[in-house]
Order: sequence, then structure tokens, then C-alpha cells
Amino acid sequence: MKIMMSRLMLMMFIQYIVQGAWVLTLGLVLSSHGMPEIIGTAYAVLGVATILSPMFVGMVADRFFATQKVLGVMHLLLAAVVYITSVFILKGQTGPVLVGIFFVGLIYYPTVALTNSISFSHVDGPRYFPIIRVFGSIGYVVLGLFIGQMGWSGDIMTWYVAVGSAIVMGLYSFTLPHTPPKSAGKPFSMRDLLCLDAMSLFKDKYFTIMMISILILMVPKTAYSAYIPVFLNALGFDNAASMMQIGVAMEVLFVFFIPFFLVRLGFKFTLMAGMLCWAIRSVLFADAATSGSYTMVIIGLLLQGVCWDFFFTVADIYADKKAGPNIKAQAQSLRFIASNGVGLFFASSVCGWIFNSHVTDPSAAGVQWETFWYFPAVIAAVVFVAFLFVFKDDVSMKKEHYHKDLEEAK
Repeated sequence: MKIMMSRLMLMMFIQYIVQGAWVLTLGLVLSSHGMPEIIGTAYAVLGVATILSPMFVGMVADRFFATQKVLGVMHLLLAAVVYITSVFILKGQTGPVLVGIFFVGLIYYPTVALTNSISFSHVDGPRYFPIIRVFGSIGYVVLGLFIGQMGWSGDIMTWYVAVGSAIVMGLYSFTLPHTPPKSAGKPFSMRDLLCLDAMSLFKDKYFTIMMISILILMVPKTAYSAYIPVFLNALGFDNAASMMQIGVAMEVLFVFFIPFFLVRLGFKFTLMAGMLCWAIRSVLFADAATSGSYTMVIIGLLLQGVCWDFFFTVADIYADKKAGPNIKAQAQSLRFIASNGVGLFFASSVCGWIFNSHVTDPSAAGVQWETFWYFPAVIAAVVFVAFLFVFKDDVSMKKEHYHKDLEEAK
């Protein structure tokens, strides 16, 4: 078991190094190479890729080929596409860059589900998966610190790191434990593929309110993930990638505080705490844009733990509690598509419009960046107020069941 755990931990560690290398400072890399106006569009095409790819690749792994082999092929293909896209970035060819980013997302995002599938196939998921998964966050932090210390936060070298790590992950994948297709020979169901059974959850008023809230809250989330590296660079931080790891570390830490708040306050007020922090951190960044206060920036980065865990992680648990035993997986897929698919496409389009309309000089902090950050602050505040009046916490969470539900949601 120890050997198996070690192999799966290493798998997760490399998996998220691959992701971090190309997505962590994507906005800053595009800005550094003269293409700041397409940052929003780049994240929008990633949203489209997220909607399309997991369905098809998951079906292939479930029915036709061993999961570890699909994982290996996907990463080797990813390495080639990332390299080709990096060439387009250096040439400043915006159209080919966006096409390349679309295919990077199309290839990469299904591999997240594949690594989870391999892990659940070989260990007791509720007991061991959180331990395995945390090594992904560790890999993300290590990668960010490395890029920051090397001074590559806005450099194309980050994409070369992605190429190398994807090749390593691809080759390593073929050595992973054999994970045969579990649904080989079963009839193909379009209903399962499109999560149609889970769509019935939208008949529930409060589930629908939750999904709409996720969709809208993706605007401040995307404003942070897409533009914070560019903003930090404008403030004079040369190691944006390293700075962002403060937030990632807080995500790991604050997940342990969820039980205390969820059991005592329930879903509604725990979710509202996350919403409120999205608004507060955007105000802090707006203040820092004109005052140059590093303290405001650090506090804003530290709030990432509450912002992410108390809203998005708790939303996963809520979706799991709402779903019946036969559609739990579909419910999670629906939640993922609502945020990283449709939500990311919507939010990236909105954030791209805000940025292109109000920030004419991305490299200079000041009133333009202040205006930019006030938009997501207002959006998060409006969702917070609306949620207070229209959402009812109609799902109980008993303390003895919390840990199991959290692990399954992850």
C-alpha cells in the first residue's frame, strides 16, 4: 500500500506542475508578449474546452482503453501542443495563440478526471484520496515558487517547463498501475454523457440559485486568476508566480476550517462568508492599485483560502447532498461545467470587456486598475445580498457525516 500511495502521490504532484506551468501566469505571459487584449478571450476559450473535452475523453477511458494509457497519450500530445502554442506566442500571432490555448485546455482538463479515476481505482477513496490530492497542491506551490525565483513569471520559459513536465508525466503514466476500462462492452448512453439525469436537480429552487450564484461568482474568481499576475507585475512584484502561492497555501490550510463553520453555521452562512471575502479582496486590490500598499495585496492573497474553500468547495458538498445516490457523479460534473465551463466562458468574456475598456496601460498601477477591481467587488456584493434573501439552507449537515461528504466532493 505504501508503494502504491507513493506512486499515486507522485502522479498527482507532476500532474499539477504541468497545469501550473502553463496556466498560473497565462495572463502575464500574454501581456508580456504584447497581447493583453486577448487575456479574457483566452480564458473564455478554455471555458469552451472544459465543456467539450471531459465528456468524450471520459467515455474513451471508461469503455475502450486502460486509463493510464489514455493519460500517457494525452500528456505527450499536450507537450506537443503547448510547444507549438509557445511558438505562436513568441510571434505575437493572436489567432493561432487562441486556437492553441483552446487545444491545450481540450487536452489537459480531462487528465484531471483521469488521475482521480486512477486513484479511486487503487485505494480506498474516502480514506486516502485527500492525502493523494494534496500532493497536487504541493506540486502547484513548488512550481510557482520555482518560476518566481527564476524570474520567469511573465516569460515563455514557463511554457517550456510545461512541455518538459508534460513529457515526464506522459512517460510516467505508462508505468502507473493498470486501470482497465470499467464500462467495456456496456451500451453507450447519451443521457449519461450529457448529465441529463442530474439536470432534474434544476427543478429544485435552491439548487438553481446555487448554480446561478456559482456562474456569477466566476467573474471575481476569473478576475483574480486571469489578471492578478498582471496586476502584481504592475505594482512592481517581479515574482508574481511566487506571490500567488500564498493563496494556494491558504486553500490547503482553510479546508480544515470548513467543518467548524459548516456544522455550526450551515451551508447558507458558510457560503456567504466565501462570497463576502470575494468582495472584500477585490476592494483591497482596488485600494492597493492607487495606494501601492503591499499590505493590502498580501491580505487579499491570504483571503484565497476563505474565498475558494468556503464557496466552491462547500458548493461541491452541497451539490453532493442534493443529488440522489444514482446521480452523484453527474451532479459533480454538472457543477464543474457550471463553473469551469459555462461559468468560465461567461466570466472571461465579462472580465475581458472590463479590462479592455478600463485598463489601457496594464503595466502601470493606478486609477485604471482601481476601477477594474471595483467591478468584481460590486458583483460579489450583489450576489451576497441576493443570496441572503432568496436562498434557504434546506440541507442538514451532521458533524459525523461531514468528513465523508467532503472527501467525496473532492
